[in-house]
Amino acid sequence: MNAPGAQAALTTYVAACGPAEADEPEAWQASDLVTDVLLLFAPDDAEQILHRAERDYAAEQPDVTPVYPAAD
Repeated sequence: MNAPGAQAALTTYVAACGPAEADEPEAWQASDLVTDVLLLFAPDDAEQILHRAERDYAAEQPDVTPVYPAAD
């Protein structure tokens, strides 16, 4: 994983959840973390967050040429 902050968050989340979470595959742990974060928000806000995350994920794939926004 090339995002140290995200890895630290996942590690902290798994440690806080306990042994059952630690036994799950890392991808499931990440899914649980993302779901719990989304549940912190109202449904409309969670939907917007998920939409933006999906858009950003698609844009940041290694086989996609990055498009950077104009500098402010």
